Amino acid sequence: MKKNRYIIALLAMGTLLYSCKRDYLDVQTLQAGVTVDKLYSNYTYVQQQVWNTYSYLPDGFANLDMEAATDNAEATNPLDTSQTYNTGTWNQYNNPADVWARNFKGIRQANLYLKNKSAVDISYIKDKITSTDSTAYFNARNNIKFMEGETLFLKAFFYFELVKRYGGVPIFDQPFDYDDANTWKNAQRNSLDECLKYIVSLCDKSAAIIPANLSPYSWYEAGRVAQGAIKALKAKALLYGASPLFKDNGSTVTWAQAAAAAHDVIALGTYSLDANYANLYGANSTTSAELIFYRRYGAINTVEYANYPIAFQNSRGKSIAPTENFVESFEVLQKDGSGNITGAVPFSWNNPDQAANPYQNRDPRFAATVVYNGSTFKSTAIETFTGGNSGLPKQNATKTGYYLSKWVNQSIDLVNNTTANHAWIYFRYGELLLNYAEAMYNAYGADADPQGYGMTASQALNKVRQRVKMPVLTALSQQAIEHERNVELSYEDQRFWDVRRWKEGSVYFKTPVSRIEITNTGGSNSYAVKQLEARVFDEKMNWFPIPQSEIAKTNWKQNPGW
Repeated sequence: MKKNRYIIALLAMGTLLYSCKRDYLDVQTLQAGVTVDKLYSNYTYVQQQVWNTYSYLPDGFANLDMEAATDNAEATNPLDTSQTYNTGTWNQYNNPADVWARNFKGIRQANLYLKNKSAVDISYIKDKITSTDSTAYFNARNNIKFMEGETLFLKAFFYFELVKRYGGVPIFDQPFDYDDANTWKNAQRNSLDECLKYIVSLCDKSAAIIPANLSPYSWYEAGRVAQGAIKALKAKALLYGASPLFKDNGSTVTWAQAAAAAHDVIALGTYSLDANYANLYGANSTTSAELIFYRRYGAINTVEYANYPIAFQNSRGKSIAPTENFVESFEVLQKDGSGNITGAVPFSWNNPDQAANPYQNRDPRFAATVVYNGSTFKSTAIETFTGGNSGLPKQNATKTGYYLSKWVNQSIDLVNNTTANHAWIYFRYGELLLNYAEAMYNAYGADADPQGYGMTASQALNKVRQRVKMPVLTALSQQAIEHERNVELSYEDQRFWDVRRWKEGSVYFKTPVSRIEITNTGGSNSYAVKQLEARVFDEKMNWFPIPQSEIAKTNWKQNPGW
């Protein structure tokens, strides 16, 4: 593994299951019969508990279907929980994406370490030294210090997961037992602004402990937090804090602060854009210089069983299928007579040339994200036209006329149950550049760099476009930034939150989603855009409701509208 590539490896409590959304066990139950005091005085046990704190990080692939709760996708499975959001039937009693308990249990796990870190005993390692080599002792001493930095970061991460959903939540510095209702009786919610400042303070404390240069600590390499991840989390929390939804709810964060924090990651000089966009979602993604923080799943095939086109035997027909709305967001390249790219324009069915060949000359990220009619998948021509090998009315065929390509490894053989490595990305450099672009644009405009960061908003966004050889944008706008984020970051758990922080749910999520109906006659295709599904979105849905079980414990005022 290269240095400065940080993965999440679940080193305790077995392997992570793609289909499992359960919470991991409380630290007190991990070692049967061992008291907390004894647990945290034992160096080996303590390391295990820190690994278990990592396990509370989001299970990205298990929640991939939440993209279908945005305008980007529709779940092929009619019983998928994403439909709860699309029909507006979720509430404080029934919220399939509720993460309240999971994250507060992770916070408790972190607080247990922070409270007991001074009790860790490594004297036995010193006592075993029989030569002049005391490396093992100094490594253990440094490890205890670094584990504090890791834990502070993880606690900040868990709080960010809560705050972006619920707004202000209670800040706990003590390891209160989530399952003990008495713990919560007198707890009060902190303000949104207090929570954002707390997340930033945790990141700053973590960054002061974990050194920027980890090369002298080769034992620390695998699966652990470092500067890039810490600073990227801080930058993202500030980006959200400066956004309209958060500002309207009391945040004092400025776009200038968000831009400065994003620049701090860029200034590390550690990360760069991968030359091949598709590499980020393949089996070797963890070697990419673009990935900042991610979770390694190992060799699995659950993503493929769910999302392979149904032309392939054993496909389970549970694709999180791209909508026509999403497909239309990919621009069309303009070329001269020699095939050189001269520009790009929005796609339109009203353009006869585009309508005749709708999937030709599109933004290269289109083919990396979407399987469309006529595309080749595992050496098979995919037919999503009516009656085609992967089209309606076949059972479990895509409802939209498209399948998902992003994250799906075509080397996997479903008949022989082969597998491939997968990694879910939490932070990557492409996103960081777009975070920087948005913050800089809103703080200083498209082309100004008054702080001397070395890159304007336009330059940052165009770096992302040029990676896939898309023409540069000469006129930047908030609309262009929003478009670029969706095309670049789709199916990465971004759209659901971006639209909310922009307060544009009524624009994007209330609009019906469409499908493409393709008729093949004598080898010639005709296309018709049809409404697939009406969607529901109310302004109250910008925030999640506090679970009613928590309201019953605390008598808090529920989030507005719920």
